[in-house]
Parts: sequence; C-alpha cells; structure tokens
Amino acid sequence: MRQAVNTATLVSMMRKPSPSTLEAAANAFISRRRGRPAIRPAPSAGRAAERVLKPLAKQFGVGTDQLRENWEEIVGPRLAQWSSPETIRRSGGVFTLVIRARGPAGAILQAESRRILERIATFAGQRAPTRLRIVQGMSAARPAVRPSTRMNTSQSASQLSETVETSPEARLLSALDRFGRAIKARDER
Repeated sequence: MRQAVNTATLVSMMRKPSPSTLEAAANAFISRRRGRPAIRPAPSAGRAAERVLKPLAKQFGVGTDQLRENWEEIVGPRLAQWSSPETIRRSGGVFTLVIRARGPAGAILQAESRRILERIATFAGQRAPTRLRIVQGMSAARPAVRPSTRMNTSQSASQLSETVETSPEARLLSALDRFGRAIKARDER
C-alpha cells in the first residue's frame, strides 16, 4: 500500500496542473495584445546587385573595373605595372578598349595587341572589345614603384653607408660626401 501511494503521488506530480481561469484569461490577453513579429534582416545587397548586373553584363559586356581587377593576368605582370585600361568606347558595333601606357610600354602593347585581344575575349566573352587604342601618358592607374627612402645632406656618413644599396639618392649623396672629404684631405696637405 505504501508503494501504491508513492506511485500515485509521482503520477500526480508528473501531470501538468490544469490551467485556472485566471491563467487562461492572462494567456488570452497576451495573445490579443502581442506586438508585431520581429523585423526580418534586410536582404543581401550583393545578391540584389548581382540580379541587376548579370543581365546587363551579358547585354553590354564587361566593364573596365573588371578588366582593371584582372589586368595583370591579361597582359602579364611586366606590362601591368606600366599600363592600365581606361575606358571601353563603342562606335557602331565595334568596341574599342582604351589603354593608358607609360613610356615604351605603349609600343610593346601595340606589338602584342592580338594576344591581348584574345585574352580579353576569353575573359569577357562575346561582347569583348575587338580593337585596342593605346594612349601614352603619365597618368596610368598604377604608378611605377619608386624608392621611398629620401636622403638629406645633413645626415651623417654612418646613416648614408647603411642605405647605400637601397636607393639611388643615397648612393649619390654617399659619393658626394666621399668626394668632399677627399678634397678637404687634399687641401690640408
């Protein structure tokens, strides 16, 4: 009998208590007054832009931004540092890629124009430019790498000797410093 009582109390403990009328009224009030659901996050801007730009890219071809991003793979690292694509012009049904080149890179680009056009065609597809126009000038997108070490004449000889191998200005100042010391030593004799 003792065991039956314990089982009965356990069963009654495991059961959910029946809701009272007060709890039922509170639940009904809360469900009626519940606010709006949480706002969903904004859709991805990249996906939305892709849905708009993909058909436009098929219709009008690639832009200069895509060419600029992959320019080193198209023309090679040697020519990429001396040139950059500027615009794509359309006259009639012919697309012309305008390339800004510095110095003799323009002649090299002109000589390799057939290979460059083939690579652009494989990258861009059927709406790729079919002609190149090379403009020589100094305002290419990527400037040439220049030494960043500037030397002042007031720097000591020890500082000059440390940077002799790194920059042309340092080599020049080092040579001028040695020349000046040699003249002073000659005059003191």
